[in-house]
Amino acid sequence: MRAAVVRSSIRCASAPAQVWRVVTDTERLNRAAGMGAITLSPIDGAGAARYLATTRLDGFGVAYEERPFEWKEPERFSIRRKMRAGPLRELAMRYELTPDGDGCVVTAELWIEPKLRLLVPLVRRGAARTVARLLEEVARADEAMRSERPLAPPPSKQVRPDALDRAQRALAEVVDPELARRLADHVLRGEDADLARIRPYELADAWKLARRALLTACLHAVPTGLLELRWDLVCPSCRTAAATMPHLAEVGAEGHCHLCDLTFGVELDRSIEAVFAPNVAVRPIDAGPYCIGGPARTPHVVAQMILAPNATRELDVPAREGRYRLFVRGDASALVEVAAGGPARVEVVAGRTLEPASLAIAPEGVLAVENRAPEERHAKLERTEWSSLAATAHEVSALGPFRRLFSHETVRPGLALKVARVGLFFSDLTGSTALYTRVGDAAAFRLVQDHFEVIGGAVEARGGALVKTIGDAVMASFTDELAGLEAALDVLEAFERFRTGRDDCDGVHVKLGFFAGPSYVVDANGALDYFGQTVNIAARLQAKAESAELVLDRSLYDRATEAGGLTRGEVVERFDAKLKGIERPLACVRLRLAARGPEREPA
Repeated sequence: MRAAVVRSSIRCASAPAQVWRVVTDTERLNRAAGMGAITLSPIDGAGAARYLATTRLDGFGVAYEERPFEWKEPERFSIRRKMRAGPLRELAMRYELTPDGDGCVVTAELWIEPKLRLLVPLVRRGAARTVARLLEEVARADEAMRSERPLAPPPSKQVRPDALDRAQRALAEVVDPELARRLADHVLRGEDADLARIRPYELADAWKLARRALLTACLHAVPTGLLELRWDLVCPSCRTAAATMPHLAEVGAEGHCHLCDLTFGVELDRSIEAVFAPNVAVRPIDAGPYCIGGPARTPHVVAQMILAPNATRELDVPAREGRYRLFVRGDASALVEVAAGGPARVEVVAGRTLEPASLAIAPEGVLAVENRAPEERHAKLERTEWSSLAATAHEVSALGPFRRLFSHETVRPGLALKVARVGLFFSDLTGSTALYTRVGDAAAFRLVQDHFEVIGGAVEARGGALVKTIGDAVMASFTDELAGLEAALDVLEAFERFRTGRDDCDGVHVKLGFFAGPSYVVDANGALDYFGQTVNIAARLQAKAESAELVLDRSLYDRATEAGGLTRGEVVERFDAKLKGIERPLACVRLRLAARGPEREPA
């Protein structure tokens, strides 16, 4: 059977690394080239293919096995698809990027084998049109990069102007009006591929804005009707969404990535990401997908290949030194140290595990991976260090605006989701018992409520959130524990201002305890709460504090002062605290606000 083969090249002025990001964004390229959206069904059992995809190709309905792409960054990538339905038997696409001066040459090759020989001329013409459209889009992107301007997306015909205007005006009442305008303009003019999964940190970096400010604006944009909030369950290996849910309560204790054949424990600060999309009343969008395997989806993966059963293939190692991870589908993995002086070739055996489990290899070396399994599997070499653009569920849920706007969003009752580290402080009013006797219940209650506002303002100003109030005590959380310590000092300062000139505050002050460590997030009476030893220690440190004092553990104090923090505090005492439920005494520091200037006792 003859195959239709079309091969074409263009020269790009941009560097290969820049063009690589464009060429490997196959979701966007396929949309631009006019290809159809795909519908996916999982495939279980042997073989590298993990999904059955159905779509339309040049007017024909087709179904094919979606196999993992193969690539080496930033040189080449390819995909081969075995058809299960339609007029084609097989299809393969390959891109190559060859350096050429300051730019590069991009070569695209499309290979199609129809089931009937008489279809070859027709298929060749269709393949030529597809390749031309794809390379035309690459050329447009290259021109945009050279002129340092964004690609102009086609105007959307789906936007509902009245609804958009109402949402923008409502949002401008609660956030910076210019930020509200930019978000509304993004919804108006953005491409569907960008709007289907708005990542606030990624968008903030692109706009050169503070991440927290844009995240907060996106949260406010949900009740105003501009955006919708969703939760992605993220695979720890491929780092793509294994599932998307509209509510946190739908998250379970475990997740499963069908692509990686990997079951993983769900952690609130690692596995769940908050993403946004336009509210359908403002702009319905085509969420696709148009491709699920392009290298741009997994930018931390530098090389990937398919291993045949009981066979060996070579995986190219990058030139850049550093730590990597070799992963084979099914959760077999090994640590790879790429460093000068390492061997040029290392043999790895992939069974249930990888042997060796850790190895060193020279830059641009070769990993010879032997697949001892009876089925195809894909192997990939991943960077271990990467810049996270994810607004995790823990970061989002630890914000004051989230807790006010989404009080209904909590985890499933009875489920405890781990967070690796959180900073917690407990505060309490000193002299409050005498206060009730002196001024009466009603006046004392008003004072307590007013002091909650004082503490809440200080907490949110440092990026934290009030978790709950217990009588006249407060529990607050911080994903940035050093910011939490500064917030604790802010509370002491703010309460001193609050009590000045008030007759009802004689003998009344606030005291605090702060501790950071691992914890679990749980549902408590329909709200997000923390549970575990870190909570217990923070509460018991607060009990060790005296009026107008902050007690924290010595290691955290040392870290904060080394980072230039806590300059407003002076050490009253260093002591070993015996805490209930803790086997050994905890080295602690007792702080007060410095009486004058920033001087304090040396650490």
